[in-house]
Amino acid sequence: MLIAVFLNGMVSIVGVAGGYVFNVMIQGGTPGAYMASFTALSQLPDMYQGLVKALVFGFLAAVVASYKGMNAKGGPKGVGDAVNESVVITFVMLFVVNFFISSLYIQLVPPKGL
Repeated sequence: MLIAVFLNGMVSIVGVAGGYVFNVMIQGGTPGAYMASFTALSQLPDMYQGLVKALVFGFLAAVVASYKGMNAKGGPKGVGDAVNESVVITFVMLFVVNFFISSLYIQLVPPKGL
């Protein structure tokens, strides 16, 4: 769970820095314009939502993988099958949970800049 939160923080920082580099150095935008548009459209609850999602996703992935791993039967083939099942189940669960968390967030937090 903690790794998911830490990776989320790193990806967020790299994403903002990458957007800055692309806008300023490649497209020829000004640093002030990038920062102004970024602060005009982003808000702190967006970051909180990302952290909560990362925490929930990490929890779900850990629970599914642990359950499937502890109940693997059939030797090495069974372990491989458990890993495949774990990945598929986790993907589907995260897709559904992401939909509900995002829907709740959109209902509770008004969009900024509109």
